Amino acid sequence: MTNCQHYDLTTGLNDLRNKSINEINQIINVHRDKKKKNLGIVESSNETNNIKQLQNFAKNQGNCFMICKKNLYERLEKDILKYKHLSDNNNLPFDEKDVKKLEIYYNNIEQELCFDACSRRFCHLLNEQRLCNIGSTMEATMRRRRILLAYGSEFGTAYDCGRNVFYELYPHFNIDFFCLNDINVTTFYNYENVIMIVSTTGYGCYTHDMSKFWIDLHKNNYIFYEDMYFHIFGLGDSSYDNYNVVAKKLKKKLKSLGAHIANYNLGNYQHPSMHFTNFDIWKKNVYDFLRKKYFYFEVVSDIPCVYSVLNVDSSLEGEHESSWKEQSANWKASKGKTANREEANGEETEAEKGNHNSVREKTNSATVDHYNVGEHFCKSMQFTKFEVVKNERCTDTSYYQDVRLIHLIAPVNHFKVSSLIRIHPFLDEKRTKEILNLLKINYNDYIIIKKNDINCIFNTYIPIKKKIKILDLFMHFLDLNKIVTPFFFIYLSKKTNSEIHKKKFLQLGNTNNISDYFGYIYQDKRSYYDIFYDFYSYINIDITFLLNTLPSIKQRAYSILNTLQCYKLLKNFNFFNLYYFYINPSFSTFIHFLKINYYLKKNPQNFFSFYTYNGLMVKSAIRTLKFINWLRYKIEHNNNTLFELLVCLYHIDVNKNKKLKGLCSDYLINSKPGSFIYATIQNSLITINKNIGNINYRVVYISIGAAFSSLLGVIRLRDHLYRKQDTKWEKKIHSLDYSTDKDIIFLGLRNRDKDFYFQQEMENYLHFNYVFVAFSRQPENRFFFFNKEVSQLAKHGDTNIGVPFGFTASDASSAAPDVDAHVSCPAETTLANGRHRCATRICEEKAFNMSYAQMKHLLEEKKKVYVTDIISVLQDSVYELLRKNNTIILVAGKSRPFSQNVMKLFANIIKQKEKNKTMEEINLFLKKKMDDFSIILESWY
Repeated sequence: MTNCQHYDLTTGLNDLRNKSINEINQIINVHRDKKKKNLGIVESSNETNNIKQLQNFAKNQGNCFMICKKNLYERLEKDILKYKHLSDNNNLPFDEKDVKKLEIYYNNIEQELCFDACSRRFCHLLNEQRLCNIGSTMEATMRRRRILLAYGSEFGTAYDCGRNVFYELYPHFNIDFFCLNDINVTTFYNYENVIMIVSTTGYGCYTHDMSKFWIDLHKNNYIFYEDMYFHIFGLGDSSYDNYNVVAKKLKKKLKSLGAHIANYNLGNYQHPSMHFTNFDIWKKNVYDFLRKKYFYFEVVSDIPCVYSVLNVDSSLEGEHESSWKEQSANWKASKGKTANREEANGEETEAEKGNHNSVREKTNSATVDHYNVGEHFCKSMQFTKFEVVKNERCTDTSYYQDVRLIHLIAPVNHFKVSSLIRIHPFLDEKRTKEILNLLKINYNDYIIIKKNDINCIFNTYIPIKKKIKILDLFMHFLDLNKIVTPFFFIYLSKKTNSEIHKKKFLQLGNTNNISDYFGYIYQDKRSYYDIFYDFYSYINIDITFLLNTLPSIKQRAYSILNTLQCYKLLKNFNFFNLYYFYINPSFSTFIHFLKINYYLKKNPQNFFSFYTYNGLMVKSAIRTLKFINWLRYKIEHNNNTLFELLVCLYHIDVNKNKKLKGLCSDYLINSKPGSFIYATIQNSLITINKNIGNINYRVVYISIGAAFSSLLGVIRLRDHLYRKQDTKWEKKIHSLDYSTDKDIIFLGLRNRDKDFYFQQEMENYLHFNYVFVAFSRQPENRFFFFNKEVSQLAKHGDTNIGVPFGFTASDASSAAPDVDAHVSCPAETTLANGRHRCATRICEEKAFNMSYAQMKHLLEEKKKVYVTDIISVLQDSVYELLRKNNTIILVAGKSRPFSQNVMKLFANIIKQKEKNKTMEEINLFLKKKMDDFSIILESWY
């Protein structure tokens, strides 16, 4: 039968509206005469009503020419039914050829009406001789009637809202569903409606999966058409200063480009109903807009059927018996739903039969590709395969935080300073197996997934038409670890036979009253795992249901510690670290110790044993160097690059019996050396400011906790540039040590022995950095000026300022492989470090108009010292830096209010120095600094 989606007649509507009623009537009369002449069917009352509808449309400049198409389609269906009844009543054979003729006739009517409507607007494309090719010609113009649904999500809320809209609209419209980074701004011109749902994260920052789109939108000056309609919904938290600033900026930018904002609303997590009330209001307005513009449709909560599942029976050798599951009511509801559902019952019955006939098949095992995780992620999804070569804990096992230094290796040639690695995590295998067992799903079975014939495009990582193990499908693609969204319970209510639980599910899915959902789901952070544990005995769900309703696993981003100069340029590579990466140092040292011990016990100490011992040491060093050179050759020819990550396990104690762990951090911490992860490289916000690599600019680093790792790449880069600037390094470093124009690092940690992971490495950067550290949980010595501490220790000949537990000196050196790349031997290294320490003995308080003793005195009265307290003490210097144009301030802290507190502190400092200025003027000044990226908040993005 003719599918109404294939003949879309909205394009050219403006030209049709210019026609008079008589011209429209003339077109209709011509088609009616053709029908009488060709088929001899008497005009029916239904046809008269259809003609009146078209006349009213022309007279009132109706909402959409889709009415014509819809009426023609309905008339075709009714004519076929009448023909069938007539044949049955008169015992006449039902001739399929006549039905085909009728379909062709109605096709011609639709095409000719569409041609007439668009002939003047697209006269350079269409003419009477091209009527036979009208379908292909109209395909390009029809595309602007489709809807683009895009989201920018950090923790999945905007993504869930987008899924909700997609599931409700895809039975009626052709929708393209993507995250904003997967589309180009120029693709907006292909759509008449663009629906965007965006979140604000951190201190007014856009999300990771819309960063490329955001930069592209603000770089170029696009001009959008008047008939392009934008529908924007923002997600934010009003307890923060920059509430929903991303949605607000997006609206402002689009309006400046001529965009028509048809619907706009904001969701607030602080509202008693969270964001759901405003989201429902906004969603209703969007649907009303689409109804007025196109056609009436009903929003139903049927279970979506985007995918179908083919169970593969491996009992037959050579062939697999295949049968589609769950393919009747839900599939037809999503495929052929119309406004008048009662009249369509007959056609649904026919379509069901056709669908069942079309999906039963035998699949030869030789013709079906098997899912391979490496091939799928690297080729189909364009991910890079990273090998884990080191995963070492930096904290004591008794410490509450599990922090790991992870080294990855991959053939990636280019990345920038503080780039992000976006990792695709996998679910925990043991927990996933337990859930599938409870749901009575055999996770060892194999299935083939097919995308149903819907005219929608969306970016899915799920392998289509490949034989995949059920366990792999869930572990690699479906996020059971995510907090459950309300609309999932609406679908779940259709999968239970218990009236009590059905009522409970409907209450949990009711967004008009979220008290049940908030108390049971949101407060306790219940995931899909938890829901299935709670209700597995009351629900009857299968693979098809889960595949169509569960969210996809989303990537998480981590900062890369090292710079490309560290490991890609082998002349700057510390080869002792390379040896360390491939050979366990404990094993190597142990074997060497046993060998020397054995020799010394066998040969008493004498003149000859002394030289023999030293000879063994030299031979050992030579063998080590040979092995290192071999490894360098191997890495150089394999074109691999090493990546360093600092990963802190994210966990929340929800209650006494439940601890929530972050999916990606838990996945990385449990990864073993030799295993593989799949990820992509993405630029961070830091790369936007091109002066990061300009040593004539001063950089101020403000950070707390493990977020400092995102700034370490900048420190290492600037160290490399300082050293590279002058070939006479010894002379240059001496002059830099006495300079007061150094970069400044403000670092806030809890405990010096447990949290200061890069303490020894920072000693190598004191020639161009002032380092101030606050320890909030330490009973004594809660503050120290790192430069002065090192110089005081150097006076007493102490070259070791202490290394935290679990982070050895070799680790510290491996964390900065190019620090002493220009120093050829340990003796020169010691000499260079001695010069650093001697240089730091100068009174550095000249740079801050305050001595170290005065700083300690001002802070010692505080029970807890935070990094903001140090900034307050040094507010004179901070104020001068804020006023200068050659200052870049980088703020990194994964505690969400941290950036807001820093900005408020900056505003208060300026207010104290410039009392005549209002807070509005001060905030505007700081905003300009943020807009030109002189101040980069949430630098770990």
